[in-house]
Amino acid sequence: MTYPAPLTTADGRPAGILHDGGDEPRSHSPRPFMYPVTTPSGRNVADYRPADHPWHWGLGIAISNITVDAQQHPVNLWGGPTYQDGHGYVQLPNNGMQRVVGSRHGPAGTEQQLEWRAADGKTFLVEKRTWTAGTVQAGGAEWFRTSVRSRWANTSGGPLAFGSPTAAGRPNAGYGGFFLRLPVSFDGASIIAPPVAPPAGQDVGTPPVGAGTVSEEEAMGSERSWLALRANDASVLMVAATETPGAPTPWFVRTSGTPMLCAAPFFHTEMRLGAAEATEWGWSLLVADGRVQDSAFGEAAEAAGAVRP
Repeated sequence: MTYPAPLTTADGRPAGILHDGGDEPRSHSPRPFMYPVTTPSGRNVADYRPADHPWHWGLGIAISNITVDAQQHPVNLWGGPTYQDGHGYVQLPNNGMQRVVGSRHGPAGTEQQLEWRAADGKTFLVEKRTWTAGTVQAGGAEWFRTSVRSRWANTSGGPLAFGSPTAAGRPNAGYGGFFLRLPVSFDGASIIAPPVAPPAGQDVGTPPVGAGTVSEEEAMGSERSWLALRANDASVLMVAATETPGAPTPWFVRTSGTPMLCAAPFFHTEMRLGAAEATEWGWSLLVADGRVQDSAFGEAAEAAGAVRP
């Protein structure tokens, strides 16, 4: 197939445009992404190359710190500089790429074959990624749902460790995973979240209330089955599939200055993948027009497969 390519719902409406990222600067860690990402009315809820972080591109999978045997530095598949404990962010010669080596489009969506490569061009992981688009009716609103199902297989010959700046020592910077950079219209957006489930075996007492507004401080790094943002003109909701490793996932979210939402499974600690091992992931992004009610987010999340707390 030829890129850019539309990703459409069953009735032919475009949920967004897929790009292979191959023409992006090497220091930005080229990778496939979707931009724009649109609501049912066609409103875009993604940003591309914002001035503050020109390596932020719409919706995709991006990881900042990947430890690979025989590589001097962690491989950066996020773009830009890499956080080093004691030194801050440093531009290193470690920006790799997720290269699309094969793709096909069919009724079930767009399937991509990817090679994850270090800066020296060596492949250390192969991925099969499938993008699909559909619609969800929930909470009195129509949502466009974009889902990614991904299988990662370690081909490096040694172990891999997936991390984040927080795992490397920087507080509250655990980004990396399924990532959406939002436009300036989401600056100051409300963060909507489900209640946090009590630890297993703990007396729950009063049952948790439904979804509601939380602060950025409360949401950052918290583990929940979903997280959402509500602006004046659109609402977005991200859900991690129940089979995703480490679910419920930690979240990285900002709404001031640099609005972004990221299901961040490596926020607090590294995840290791042994030699020749494989793992599978699943995430969905749901977008609706306008300011939907708190309860609508919970209903849409359940329709997308999220588990009640």
